Amino acid sequence: MSVKKKHALWVVTPVVDLSCITLGWLLFFFAPYLFPQYFDTIRIVSVTFLFATHRYFTFLLVYLDRAEFSRARVLYTLIPILCFVFVGLCYFFRIDEPEMFAFWYLFNYFHFVRQKYGILRIYSGKARWGHKRLDAWTMYLWGLAGFFYLFGSEADVKVMHYLRNLLDFTPPLLISHILYGLAILITLAWLVYEFRGAQGISVPKLLFFGSVVFLYGIGPTLSAGAIYIATSINHASEYIALVALTIKNKVRTSALDAPLLNKAASHIVRNTFLFTAVICGILYGLYAYSLFAFLFFAYGTSFAHFVLDGLIWKLRRPKVAREVGTA
Repeated sequence: MSVKKKHALWVVTPVVDLSCITLGWLLFFFAPYLFPQYFDTIRIVSVTFLFATHRYFTFLLVYLDRAEFSRARVLYTLIPILCFVFVGLCYFFRIDEPEMFAFWYLFNYFHFVRQKYGILRIYSGKARWGHKRLDAWTMYLWGLAGFFYLFGSEADVKVMHYLRNLLDFTPPLLISHILYGLAILITLAWLVYEFRGAQGISVPKLLFFGSVVFLYGIGPTLSAGAIYIATSINHASEYIALVALTIKNKVRTSALDAPLLNKAASHIVRNTFLFTAVICGILYGLYAYSLFAFLFFAYGTSFAHFVLDGLIWKLRRPKVAREVGTA
């Protein structure tokens, strides 16, 4: 296999994939796991601010890309308005903390797992080999198994305590054990299929898959708090890497549609850090000014991010496939 072919198997590059997608999150897992006395500090820095910045990259892809925005102009205009109205109504009808946080986290968790599936499909596209249903079942089963383990094990992490109170229900651990068993069986089928590929196994894809198994299969059994931080920061770093790749590829595929993004692409790493820093500053300013203003803004933009993501990241669309490098 040529060097070019090996490089093409990575979503971005080996360095970016390993640091932002596959292995970098381990630092944010083992830091709070090994040094629990610093858990709150790590959580505030990584989840409240660094993780929160990623969702605002979505708005760049929608509102600074003329072709994308014109594809669903009315819908893209209404979505953020309706999301803020929804959050406002929740507060008006006294759906307050911690219920809002628990409800928001439910959306987040399965949003995380869905992104894992999307990235696995990108690796399959890069390798020109992969079974869509097996990719889906493995990602969703590991994600569900990890969730029900955390939910049913009386894990000492606030969000799970809030969820149990919100739903007035604690599922038996047997559910997670059954899901883990099914995940292992489907994983074996996935591995058999992958090793049957004519070009051999894709190492980047296998590494990514292994990281998902550790994240949702082993991590929850070690530390619920650490996995809460790790899943959050991993999702954000994956997303930012994919957005940076997309912006870079827009220059080659649709330069006239997004002139501002094309300018940013010339110094993508620097501009990514600058944008992240600006958003962190805005969030910190809101947090310092008013906790309610911070939460209202964070929840409203989060729900808009969830909806917009589902509309723009569809690999079956040729434009999206070109921009992530699978076409």
